[in-house]
Amino acid sequence: MPETGAVQSSGSVVLSLVGGLLLFVLVLALAWFCSRWLGGRYGFQSMGRTIRVLERVMVGPDRSLLVVRTGEQVWLLGCTPQHIEKIGELDPAQYPQGEGPDTGNAPDFSAALQSAIRGWVPGKKQGNGNEDE
Repeated sequence: MPETGAVQSSGSVVLSLVGGLLLFVLVLALAWFCSRWLGGRYGFQSMGRTIRVLERVMVGPDRSLLVVRTGEQVWLLGCTPQHIEKIGELDPAQYPQGEGPDTGNAPDFSAALQSAIRGWVPGKKQGNGNEDE
């Protein structure tokens, strides 16, 4: 009879492992959907077919200035949660047609991640770079 108990305990271990794996996949899927929802809600998708947000600067809580290209015109807009105000028209020559959204000097995520992975060596202390410690 001890064999039956061993089979039941190994079966429950496998079931627990599969349940944990399914829970992990569910958490990853929810994180992906939430990040896509937040990106759309807070305007991180800044290019359309005819309208492009060239630059966005936050000037206060829930207040921002936007430089927007529509066709051949470039506009400076003030944005609050309740209202969008046209502040003025800008010179389109300052914003070339092929230019995408301004990301500043920030590296893209994949390049930063690859750089961090290349710099990480298992067992090596991370920190001030002093190898003698």
